[in-house]
Amino acid sequence: MACSISLERISAIILAAGYSTRMGSLKALIEIDGATMLDRAARTFVHAGIERIFVVTGFDANRVAEAARARGLIPIHNPDFDRGMFSSILAGLAALPSDTEATFILPVDIPFVSPATPRALAHGISAHPAALPRYKGDTGHPPLIRRAWFDAIQRWEGPDGLQGFLRAHHADIALIDVDDPFIHRDIDTPRDLESALS
Repeated sequence: MACSISLERISAIILAAGYSTRMGSLKALIEIDGATMLDRAARTFVHAGIERIFVVTGFDANRVAEAARARGLIPIHNPDFDRGMFSSILAGLAALPSDTEATFILPVDIPFVSPATPRALAHGISAHPAALPRYKGDTGHPPLIRRAWFDAIQRWEGPDGLQGFLRAHHADIALIDVDDPFIHRDIDTPRDLESALS
């Protein structure tokens, strides 16, 4: 099946701006089996064929930006990162190249998503303005969002940020079934990290 959107016109935004308070150290740079969470999140998209990968920085921005550049990723600083994740999503959307037809959005603490998942979303989005992966009946990360929705998301003043926006527009979203339990697995705490390492 041909891609509904050319992979060359799809970007990815990795959100790495938070304080990592519950973890106790900077999530993006925590290593899991020799690769940082940022490395692993980026690999999801690199191995899927996505070339333009942006990393939104905030807390400890210089360290995260340096790590991003070392891997060929493009850092974007969000000066309002303390306002929450949605502010980083808005900063990422605002920085995308004008020829971007759609973008994936992935928090850095969900680092194990299979590259097959973004490929499945790119193939399955069809004419929908967005697509979400679904595993065993539950949706997860990363959403794929077409440019047609960028302005509406940037104007969204409802609750729960992007999650609230997508919930309000769920009838328009393609749900793509994937064989990937890691669309649900985030690493927020040391206990989560221990579980991942085991």
